[in-house]
Amino acid sequence: MDTTGGSFTGSYRYTLDSKGRVNIPSKMRKALGPANDSSFVATRSDDSCIVLYPIQVWKEKVEEKLLNLNKGRAIKRHYTRNRLRHAKILQYDAQGRVQLPAELIEYAGITKDIEIIGMIDNIEIWDPDQLQAIDSELSDKQDELEAIAEEIGI
Repeated sequence: MDTTGGSFTGSYRYTLDSKGRVNIPSKMRKALGPANDSSFVATRSDDSCIVLYPIQVWKEKVEEKLLNLNKGRAIKRHYTRNRLRHAKILQYDAQGRVQLPAELIEYAGITKDIEIIGMIDNIEIWDPDQLQAIDSELSDKQDELEAIAEEIGI
């Protein structure tokens, strides 16, 4: 079942307003699909950004995988705890904006400018300088990038 209505792609630049709100691009709102009731779950990513999951993707992919993770090891409990304790449900308003939690804004190092990136079934929200630093750090990994492309056949 297609739970998002479409896929999230592209990159968009916006600014955070004084209340911590950011516009979700129209194309991405349309891809969200009605089953998600204009809502996302926002949490920390493994990188230094905020990740938004449509509610249905969160339930079917993230929660299901975390539920099935053997929590007998402390590091697995820690991973689950950190993924869930920072998770917040966000619903976009009539102008297509979501209010990002201050703790997530701080985690991602966002001050004003942001870059929104579609990642097929989720959305990443980055501070542009943080994203540039990651891109620069990984740009010299051409052999690894080519191996990934070969692995997935593109």
